[in-house]
Amino acid sequence: MDTSSKEGQTRMIHVQTETKNLDISVDLACNVQGLKESIEEVEGIPVQQQGIILNGKELNHGEDLPQQDELTLQLVVKSESNVKESAAEAAEEEYTEADFEDSTSLDKVDSANQDIKEKDKETASVNTGLDSPNPQKAGSPISVAFLDDGVDSLISDHYQTLTDMLSKREEELASGHFKSYTQLSVLQQTANHISSHMKHNEDFLSKMSKALEITMNSLSKLNKRIINKIEEEHLQTWLSTPITSQDASEQSKSRDLMAKAAELREAVAASELQFAAVTKLCAEMEVNTAEAQQMAVNARIAAEEAARKVEEAEKAAREKARVEEEKRQKAKELEKRQQEEERIRLEKEAKRKAEMAELKGTPEEQERINPANWPTYTYRLQNANDFDASYSCIIRALPGVLAQDDVTVTKVHQLESQLQLENNDELISNIIQLKPSLSSDGDGDDASISSRSLENIVASSEEPLSVLLPHCAPRNTSKEIIVLWKPLHSLTWQAIDAKDCNIESVKDAKLVECRPTGLGVFAAVHRLKTDKFAFTKKGGKVFSTVDGRLCVQCRPGAFRVNTPFSMQIQPVELASVSDVKVRFPDECSDLISSSPIVSLQFPSSKLNRPISIITPIPANSAKPKRPVTAVPEKEKPKSSSRPASAFGLGSYSKEEEEGDNLHLLALTNNGYWIVTDEMEYTPQNKKGDLISVNTTVIPNKYWLLRTKASTSSTKAELIANTLYDYLHKRVVQFIIKQKGDDPTDIVLVCTPTLKFDRTVRRLEDEGYSEAMKLSPEVFVREGQKIEIKFRGNLQPDEDVDLVLPYNSHLKTQVNMYIAEIDKYAQKSFSSYRGFAQFYVEGLVTREIYEDNDKKRGDRKSLGTEEVWDTIMLSELLISLPKPEPEAPKPLKKAKINLVSEGPIDDNLLKQLSGDLGDEWKMLATHLNVKKTRIQSIMRNHVNCENEPAIYEMLLTWVKRVPRSLDKVKVLCDALRAVGRLDLVEDVRDKEYDYKELRAEQLKENLLKVIFVKIAQHPAGLTRYGEIAAVLKVSDEELRNIENEYSNGRERCIKMLESWRNEAGESASPNTLLRAAKYLRLTDLAGEIRRMITY
Repeated sequence: MDTSSKEGQTRMIHVQTETKNLDISVDLACNVQGLKESIEEVEGIPVQQQGIILNGKELNHGEDLPQQDELTLQLVVKSESNVKESAAEAAEEEYTEADFEDSTSLDKVDSANQDIKEKDKETASVNTGLDSPNPQKAGSPISVAFLDDGVDSLISDHYQTLTDMLSKREEELASGHFKSYTQLSVLQQTANHISSHMKHNEDFLSKMSKALEITMNSLSKLNKRIINKIEEEHLQTWLSTPITSQDASEQSKSRDLMAKAAELREAVAASELQFAAVTKLCAEMEVNTAEAQQMAVNARIAAEEAARKVEEAEKAAREKARVEEEKRQKAKELEKRQQEEERIRLEKEAKRKAEMAELKGTPEEQERINPANWPTYTYRLQNANDFDASYSCIIRALPGVLAQDDVTVTKVHQLESQLQLENNDELISNIIQLKPSLSSDGDGDDASISSRSLENIVASSEEPLSVLLPHCAPRNTSKEIIVLWKPLHSLTWQAIDAKDCNIESVKDAKLVECRPTGLGVFAAVHRLKTDKFAFTKKGGKVFSTVDGRLCVQCRPGAFRVNTPFSMQIQPVELASVSDVKVRFPDECSDLISSSPIVSLQFPSSKLNRPISIITPIPANSAKPKRPVTAVPEKEKPKSSSRPASAFGLGSYSKEEEEGDNLHLLALTNNGYWIVTDEMEYTPQNKKGDLISVNTTVIPNKYWLLRTKASTSSTKAELIANTLYDYLHKRVVQFIIKQKGDDPTDIVLVCTPTLKFDRTVRRLEDEGYSEAMKLSPEVFVREGQKIEIKFRGNLQPDEDVDLVLPYNSHLKTQVNMYIAEIDKYAQKSFSSYRGFAQFYVEGLVTREIYEDNDKKRGDRKSLGTEEVWDTIMLSELLISLPKPEPEAPKPLKKAKINLVSEGPIDDNLLKQLSGDLGDEWKMLATHLNVKKTRIQSIMRNHVNCENEPAIYEMLLTWVKRVPRSLDKVKVLCDALRAVGRLDLVEDVRDKEYDYKELRAEQLKENLLKVIFVKIAQHPAGLTRYGEIAAVLKVSDEELRNIENEYSNGRERCIKMLESWRNEAGESASPNTLLRAAKYLRLTDLAGEIRRMITY
């Protein structure tokens, strides 16, 4: 069949392995090599390790496959040793008979040896019979250089031919492979010819002793080469393996070959005995032969041992392959099962989402996913908040996602939360952590499993949680509120969108809502507002929402595609410019005004065409100098004739009259402002308060400063860096105040200078009315750590945290009790005295001295260096009056009357005061009564029973709780927390009685209103008798009413009141509604129904 006709046609070949069956599709013209390559692509088995077996015989590498419709082959995977043997066999196949020049050349050599006594003609026939003899090589083991000049040419040519033949056979043995029955016949022929040559040379041993010696050495080497081949290729072991019937003849030939080799050794021994001249040489040859035999025996033993190890290794490899195959099958089955389960789960999830998507547009679905309609859970903290709020957070979730007790809310200290605030960020809320509640009756493992389960439920919820945080952010158009969220088991904070939210139950607080996908740590932050815009290919103009005067515009073609970008504006107030000029006159005296700091974020820092940024900057308020061309030189005034008061706030100066200068600066990567030449700017109006900045390179931030005309670029950079550092610092003062009734109770406050008066009033309202110790103004950064230390004879009387962060909108204060260290010290003073020191961390400049044993004053200074160290900002004196010898008089307090507005009234508080014991302090903690207030109550009731103190504590709590809060629930939760379940039942009974009473009152009030409505209705005047009949009012009672009252409305109302008194508890608005319906008074029934409904 033509090979070209087979191309493009395929057939299926069945390949059987030890573990499974394969169906391989190959071309009709494919051979064994192509089949092995296809198996390698399917199973990954290298071609060298594959053995293709057909009818018990391995197919050669390049052999064609039989042309059968249904062809079944066996695949054997070989080990590395078998791969090497297969490579040797392949080399044997390439070593053809043409390389050995078959036996014809050897026969010709035999004929030449038989007629060795003939001269040149016979010798030439021998040379002609050798096809392409190898020339004598330098360093060859066989040489004829020993022949004397007297030896005739016949002998020389004969031995030259012989040695060439032996050298060729030695090279063939060295490079050939004979692990094949066909190649063993060649090896056998070679041994036969060697034996024949030995016999023919017996007659020449006497004449050519030296030649015989070299010949015998060559033969010995050739014999060693054969032995080495047997040893290296393990021919004995290979020959001992079972063979098939078709190889029996080849085996017999190989045995004949071995017999011939033995005959060869016997002939050599006989020739050695015949010649006494070479007796010594023959003896040595016998010794070598014996050693070779021993080596052959050792080689056979080693080969048998190696074969046994190979068999064991193959067996272990097959077992290992079987186990690994089983593991792979199990793994595949498990993976397939998991994939099927995952597919089913994804199908169900997709189906559920599709169903929800279909319903999402309906009003019902919108109501369902609206957080305002979800269950609301309010959480409170036991310790005081940083700002006034009655709760820590509010959580809203879809019904069934979580319950009130599933989540635990705790406050996290800012220094422990790893929260890093940026330059313009301001913390405006408590940092709280939401985490799953651990089961009290389970061990740690169960609790962690349940926690993980709750996290998974929350993360996979259809809608994210709604977390509402109370905050105290002021109104600021340049800033926005964001929520920073650190998920559980994570160390990274991420910003999530937030918005203001209002809840009817909490109307007196500011709330910000975020929608996280899980629990974690939350904090509300005030950050510069980010405006997001996008430019199209056509260009356009956009305006900032912070400052409407600032806009960015670009021409068509500036952007090749629609390009989004963001913009931040940091305003620089004129008050800040004036303040920095006063505080830093040496650096900022030349400053006139400043533009906002503008930050632009584009995808690329370079643009195709320039964009224009209209930036506002206040103009120079100084009046420009008038032209003087019309005034003669001699009449020019030397000074201004106008008084100094005519100039605004002392801003007039000669330098300002000379004009001003604009400096455009950009922020570098290392945080320094430098004057840039990459951007151009031009005024947009005559006044000069709008500047157009044109650029193709977008810096991180840029800034415009208006300075005096004589200000250099270096001075402008100094001004910019000084002002920028000032804008990110806060001017604060430290305050120490003591309570008037207890001087040991002190408060240390760090307050902004702008909020100083408000802070002092708040402290006075809290009872800190003693003389105030005030520090000078100092600078701190937002979130910077402040450490408080004490020196002198005073120290804190309790364990308090003396390290606190500064936040502009949160309380930065410490309440504590102080006490003297040594009451016998400071006798010359009327009070104990000490100092409170306030430290921050910062860079400190220090001198570097030589490292020697001299004193510091004698050592040479090598310069200065900046290192991080603590810096003391301020130190304030604290005085504690020494105790008087007589006891202080008890305080007189006005009696407080509690106005009852619900089930918790004065009687209930007194009842609880009598039933509670020492657990009242813990109850006060759960009711969020401040610790300072508890201590004050205890001091007011020293050596007294607990009942008055408990009553005052409960009264304090009732006064502080907002009206919108469920006081009964809060009180019951607190009582349950301290283990007083009996009192919880009493409070609930009181609430139940109050609700019944309240319901009765509401019912009575509703009946009165309905009575009036019926009396005002026309039917009440004309048909009140029919109404009385339906209500079963007696005729006698009706006559008495008619005799006593003449007005129809009064008669109707009295009749209804009489019915109510007779019916008692069964009198209800529904009875009146049914009566109106019975009498067909439709409009009256409608009004009664609306009154009942609303």
